[in-house]
Amino acid sequence: MRTSGWMVAPLAVVALLAGCQSTPCQDLAEVYAEVERKSRPCLESAPLPAFDPSRCEHNLQRCAGNDLEQLDYQVECYQQLDTCQSEQKASFLDAISDCDNHFISNTCEAAIF
Repeated sequence: MRTSGWMVAPLAVVALLAGCQSTPCQDLAEVYAEVERKSRPCLESAPLPAFDPSRCEHNLQRCAGNDLEQLDYQVECYQQLDTCQSEQKASFLDAISDCDNHFISNTCEAAIF
């Protein structure tokens, strides 16, 4: 069976885009680095748990669909944080706590953190 050129190009694009997909672990790693940067003006370090993206990737299958949804909400919340200002340290910490209120199951948390 002969494949026409117009079919090969879309398949190549799909394959290329599939390789560019982000995972919850990559998203968390990126947003944790961003929160760390945003914390610097008023904190020595961000009050976030230790995170190893490779451990997360290796164990992500232990997280249920609801866990993944909560992780997405957490990432979105962290992305919306403004840079900490020394006079607004308390409100910055409250905002981080609000983001942490998107709970994941104990099983998922133990697996990826």
